[in-house]
Amino acid sequence: MARRSLLFLFVSGLFFTAGCGKKGPIEPPLVRVPQIVENLALIQRGSTFWLTWTNPSAYVDGNPLGEVVEVEIWMIKEDRSAEGGRKTWTAEEFESKAEMLARISKDQFASLTRAGAKTEAGLTYGYALAGDDLGRKVLTFSLRVRDVKKRASGFATPVSLDALAPLAAPRNVRAVAFEDHIQVSWETPEQAIKEATPPKTAGFNLYRSDGQNPASRLNSAPLQKPEFRDNNFLFGTTYRYYVRAVLESTPPVESDDSETAEVIAKDVFPPAPPSGLTAIGGPGFIALSWEPGREPDLAGYRIWRRPAGEGDFVPVASLSATDSSFSDAKVEKGRKYDYAITALDNAGNESRKSAAVPGLARDETR
Repeated sequence: MARRSLLFLFVSGLFFTAGCGKKGPIEPPLVRVPQIVENLALIQRGSTFWLTWTNPSAYVDGNPLGEVVEVEIWMIKEDRSAEGGRKTWTAEEFESKAEMLARISKDQFASLTRAGAKTEAGLTYGYALAGDDLGRKVLTFSLRVRDVKKRASGFATPVSLDALAPLAAPRNVRAVAFEDHIQVSWETPEQAIKEATPPKTAGFNLYRSDGQNPASRLNSAPLQKPEFRDNNFLFGTTYRYYVRAVLESTPPVESDDSETAEVIAKDVFPPAPPSGLTAIGGPGFIALSWEPGREPDLAGYRIWRRPAGEGDFVPVASLSATDSSFSDAKVEKGRKYDYAITALDNAGNESRKSAAVPGLARDETR
């Protein structure tokens, strides 16, 4: 009996020992940190530096970030001659020397959402350059965000630009609609800062909006002449154009926007008069035929008639754009008539009359 009790205790001890693993050190709870902002970019336009970026939507561990409640903008300003040129900053170096420029709360995000951004998280911020910055300073920016618990992300990779003396905006922008294009022209700007060395101009960038979409640039490379022929337009649409001068720099620097030129592309241009009109008399009718019009907005035709050499033409029929012939049976046999034809478009514009042709309905007995 005693031996069985000892065996039971021995086996129980083995199970107990097998069930107890070795405990490691106690780890602190994981603290979630927002990811850094995405797509941070910096450009100069006129006397303003524009920062654009996208707020993060997740923490660094991949979990969703409920919302960003604040964005901090930080900046370093250096002399252009310092250390032989523009310095490349790491996020760590930037954090040790930068000063906070602005705090942007979430209730300001809507007003900073940039035109054309794919999400509401795409923001933009403008920093007005001081007069002593232009041509003399290099500015470096970075951002970090905070979540609802005020936990801060790391700094985004810093971005830097030389603050260049800007060009003035072009002047006297004009836009005139023609039948097949809108002609836009403007005047070359004067130098914005008279005492500065005149900057080299690469050309002009032209922008257009139509009320439905944000403004977009029409030219792929800077325009060398102060004019542009816009062939891609629709009648009935109001277009707004503005121009920016472009400095010859890397990256290119644009001026501020010119004033806006607005034009309503009204279709007041009639189609060409139909050609090839012929008239053949038959027993009790006169058959007309002509060459179809080629206008994309062609709506139809109008047939005009008068007794030969007498008075004015009067309309006798209206036809669709698919018609290219007509038989006039409302004529007197043996009497001569003159015929002409006009073309109409979808806007109601009517062409000049075609060249007149004579027609005679034969008597059925002949």
